Amino acid sequence: MESADSRNSVPPGRARPFFAFVWSVAALAAVLCVRPLLDLPAELPRLPVAFWVMAALAVGCDARPFVPPGRRQTSAVFPSTCFTFAILLGWGFGPAVLVQAVAVVVSGWRMGHAPWRTAFNAAQYAAALGAAYAVTWLGPGSIFDGGRLRGTDVLAVGGATVAWFAVNYALVSTAVRLRFGDRWWPSLRQGLGFELLSTGSLLLLAPVLVAAARASAALIPLVLVPLFAVYRMARLSVEQQQLASLDPLTGLPNRKALLAEVGEQVHVHSERAARGEPAARLALLLIDLDRFKNVNDALGHAVGDRLLVEVSARLTDVVGEGMVARLGGDEFAIVMTGLADVDEARELAGRVVRALAEPVSLDGLPLDVGGSIGVALFPEHGEDFATLMRHADVAMYDAKHRNDTVAVYAAESDHNSAERLGLLADLRRVLEAGRPEIAPPAGDGAGAPGGDGAVAVPAGPTPGGRLPGDGRAGG
Repeated sequence: MESADSRNSVPPGRARPFFAFVWSVAALAAVLCVRPLLDLPAELPRLPVAFWVMAALAVGCDARPFVPPGRRQTSAVFPSTCFTFAILLGWGFGPAVLVQAVAVVVSGWRMGHAPWRTAFNAAQYAAALGAAYAVTWLGPGSIFDGGRLRGTDVLAVGGATVAWFAVNYALVSTAVRLRFGDRWWPSLRQGLGFELLSTGSLLLLAPVLVAAARASAALIPLVLVPLFAVYRMARLSVEQQQLASLDPLTGLPNRKALLAEVGEQVHVHSERAARGEPAARLALLLIDLDRFKNVNDALGHAVGDRLLVEVSARLTDVVGEGMVARLGGDEFAIVMTGLADVDEARELAGRVVRALAEPVSLDGLPLDVGGSIGVALFPEHGEDFATLMRHADVAMYDAKHRNDTVAVYAAESDHNSAERLGLLADLRRVLEAGRPEIAPPAGDGAGAPGGDGAVAVPAGPTPGGRLPGDGRAGG
């Protein structure tokens, strides 16, 4: 779960559009709620006991909502959703908005939310309730009139549920997009299954709750049992998703999570570069531990696993807000965002080297841990995960070959670059042509050789109509 500081912070470059959206939603909600809230003093004394039982349960349950990890914490599982939607269906928009606002304030206080975040949460729910109420208002009239459920009531409840979910989810996705710079469609799609499972279940419990309330207010607390089932279902769903993206030994993100993070951050940093922001570079560091195989062979895999856990903790402490991932074996990766130049990436790599230089003491035995680190930067060394990963790997092996600890990717160290592979393919075609000739390298234009090597060229024109050594296109 995020810390309170990170939950309440907004990247400086995104503060203006994000808060403009937040206060626009708040203003819209205020306009929707003015008249219904003004009518409440006359309405509240006439509301039945069932309403007050639901209101108390809504506020009490939201004192401890289930908050999924990640950026979509605005859409935590708030049990009050079930009760306030039921209040909307049974007693109208004003009472539902009032109870929802109180529940949001209580949960915001418990979770340490900043005032702007609490205001946005209250506004998003007010807008969602307003959309749902508009559907019921356009429908057949009073729902559950006379205690009988009609077919038109089912259609109205279904339409109101869809309207509530669509408005709430769109507002949350837009807020996430503006706050973190995520792409619109992935931001909208991320967590959709979880939302349908958890929030959808809460909304669909509401009409059952209204029907129970019409029979007896004493039946309302029984809904706590299925609410707990929804809570557990949501938690298990998130835990399964986490297991798929975490390394079981260290608890760090795995390659799948690293791929998703780099892909998202490449898009974010591309936008930063387009806006001319200085901190528009992303660094991918690949770390390979030295002598880890010796530890495994001499002391066993159990000690090796403990060593990996200790290394993971050290890397996490050094990186701070960046991502540390375990790729498998003794390989780790670090993603650091918002860098201005390569020197900042080198400085981070230096901190990692110093952290690994300190011996690890296991059962009183000091173990020397070192590593080779390869650094690749976006956009200089690649603009996608595969390219950045390959170039960081090239840099890491370059560091090993030079008996150094850190190396930044350099094209001349890449012996398997596309250009070199193309040259080897050309050479193979020359040899298969059967009549290679040895030609001196190009001179300086005055007949002097330009180097000490020699080049094998075919006896005739190469494919494409170009003559060996000729830079002009054949005609």
